[in-house]
Amino acid sequence: MSKKNFRWITMVSLFSLTISGLVTSNAMAHHGAVSAAFGPGTPIETSSPLTLVDGMWLLYEKFQYVSYEKYDRFEPENIDSFTFYNTLLGYGVTDYLSAYVIVPYAVKDQDYFGTSEGFGDVEFLFQLGFKYGDRNGITDWYLFDKDDSTGADYTMDDLKCSILAGLTIPNGTTTNKDDNGDTFDLGMQTGFGAPTFSITGVVSKMVLPKFTLGADTVFRTFTQTNEGKAANEWRVNVAAVYDIYEKKGAWLSRFDIVGEANYLHLTKDIDENRIEDPATGGDILYLTPGIRVTFADKLSLGAAVMFPSWTDLNQKDEQQGAEGLEDYRLSTTVSYSF
Repeated sequence: MSKKNFRWITMVSLFSLTISGLVTSNAMAHHGAVSAAFGPGTPIETSSPLTLVDGMWLLYEKFQYVSYEKYDRFEPENIDSFTFYNTLLGYGVTDYLSAYVIVPYAVKDQDYFGTSEGFGDVEFLFQLGFKYGDRNGITDWYLFDKDDSTGADYTMDDLKCSILAGLTIPNGTTTNKDDNGDTFDLGMQTGFGAPTFSITGVVSKMVLPKFTLGADTVFRTFTQTNEGKAANEWRVNVAAVYDIYEKKGAWLSRFDIVGEANYLHLTKDIDENRIEDPATGGDILYLTPGIRVTFADKLSLGAAVMFPSWTDLNQKDEQQGAEGLEDYRLSTTVSYSF
């Protein structure tokens, strides 16, 4: 690829990212984060800009347990908890282009009505990685090479970026029934019944020795079905990662402390008559402490707890089992690259 063409692609990508960040009436992604077991400064909920090098495979499993606050006014219909399992398989098409497939599975428990359980919609993600930094003594924009993703010393001060584009296939379960024999509503189903589209922009930079700042912004839009339409999402995540211990190639190769702030803007759900539900949507800010431990530069274990620290929900008193009304979200990840 010529430098002229790459610069054109970069400008278009950054313009798309800027637009997605400004259009706050729509918003973004539940399961699009990719934070794998390689490279410095890798957060938990915030995406990493690092791509898989040419020919590398990634196996990644993310578990998230969500415990919801319950209220007497909703008895006996309080939503109790959601549990999500996301299995990801990734492949490095080139050093700067990675492809991923995510297979989600969910268990949703509601008091009195029972459990809705099944596979969610399969998602395909494509990631383009690039940087602003040094190569061969010249500072410029470059597509990633192997040294950028693996964290070679001369790349540490570079501004690393990526763009992810995602598409889901509506194969998930949408017909689960409750204990009374009635079909669960759309929010309790494990699939959405229609494709969704997302775009994510990611940046990170080591600003001090062993201290990396990262951020992403994610826009996801859901499409209309006969049963309605889930709220669009816009997410902005910011992460600080401090490397307490690092010894490349050792049995214990890295130990990181992670702190994140995760902002979510939700539009309103739309029913089967294309009418907005006024008691849905709003704004939430989560504060998320976590840790990540990496073994032999290949296997990574991460854990974080998301606490809803500030909310501005539409008709909050009529919402329960919604984002922003959790007791907490517990996330754990396991990833292995080879």
